Amino acid sequence: MDRKAQRRRILWILTAVAFVVVILFLDRNNYIDRAETKREIQQLQYQRDYYLSRIREDSIELERLKDDRYLEQYAREHFLMRRDSDVVYVLEDR
Repeated sequence: MDRKAQRRRILWILTAVAFVVVILFLDRNNYIDRAETKREIQQLQYQRDYYLSRIREDSIELERLKDDRYLEQYAREHFLMRRDSDVVYVLEDR
């Protein structure tokens, strides 16, 4: 009887090991795929947060550009626009 019990025990252990191997590596929803998916989700959430913050910043900038004085200042700073009476000096960093 001792031999039968030992064989059953070995059979249960092998079955459990096979089950763990199938779940971790061979199953459609295996551990490796889940880890990759989790990493991809985290990366996409980071990108989403980045773009949401950019949208907020751009919305604020758009509201500020509706003011004519700020629009003129913005055009002078970013596009080197000037009035006819202005002299513009462009300094470049080296």
